[in-house]
Amino acid sequence: MSGIKQRIKRLATGSFDKQVADLVAAIIDSGKIALLDVGAANGTYGRWSAFSHHIDHFAVEPDARSSQGLARSATDSTFNSQTLITKALWKSTGTIKLNLCRKPMASSIYEPNREFFDLFPDAERNDVLNQVELPSDTVDNIARELGARFDVIKLDVQGAELDVLEGATKSLGDALAIDIEVEFTELYKGQPLFDDIFRFLRSHEIEFVDFTYIYRWSPDSYNGIGQATFADALFMPTPERIGDSANVIRIKKYALVCAIFERGDMLLRLSKSCSKNSPNDLAQKIKTLGDLLTQRNSTTQRRLNFAAKVIRLFHPRFRAHILH
Repeated sequence: MSGIKQRIKRLATGSFDKQVADLVAAIIDSGKIALLDVGAANGTYGRWSAFSHHIDHFAVEPDARSSQGLARSATDSTFNSQTLITKALWKSTGTIKLNLCRKPMASSIYEPNREFFDLFPDAERNDVLNQVELPSDTVDNIARELGARFDVIKLDVQGAELDVLEGATKSLGDALAIDIEVEFTELYKGQPLFDDIFRFLRSHEIEFVDFTYIYRWSPDSYNGIGQATFADALFMPTPERIGDSANVIRIKKYALVCAIFERGDMLLRLSKSCSKNSPNDLAQKIKTLGDLLTQRNSTTQRRLNFAAKVIRLFHPRFRAHILH
């Protein structure tokens, strides 16, 4: 982001961001959450950097072309701590073959579906240049070796997300959020799709909350319109399940995760649920944070609705909804 844009953003959102940060600090105290970032080549989204001092970051990237850059950037990290893991995560221990694509971030254990990619621009970025054998391990094994409990699991592994989750069945009991890339069509041959992931996570009492971004492909250019091809999706255990547990540490961590994803609605549900079994001041702090985020989201949606009404004068079937 350019210096000018950063200054404008600070002027526009600085006061709100400080209110959120102060409320989060009052809730979480000196607590931290552990983020397992599987497929970290793209770096972390801005949502994480805003709360980086509350986060222990575990970055997983087996492709040496990407992991070398991550190792260099770790020295400048603002996270509370940062750990680089270069093993490939999978459903079992052993070895796997990684297809190294022309574009490193397209590399996958699954073979690219070139027939589908050829329908869209720049298909060559998915050409497989080489294959390498890598040691594989599971999330559960990594957690045990590091003595870590992962509060958030972020997955962007080009079609292998469900396979990684199948090696994380114990860790899913600790997870407060799964931030996962899901596909609606086979970008890679034989890969699991969104509905497979939805069913698997629901079987572990982790519910689909929303899409945080939807990627649409058009045959002429990547212009944000066209077929919904893949998306970033957020899954979480319900606020009622967390609140009813009366586990104050998990309640506080869950509140932080909700703030990171700007889920005021989930915070309000959490405050109502935890008020029965947790300190009243904690429930009130969570409610105050939930009200603040909900008010902002509602204001943004109203503005978007107004803009959509204007656009519908020229495009009658246009609809819009915020993703955040």
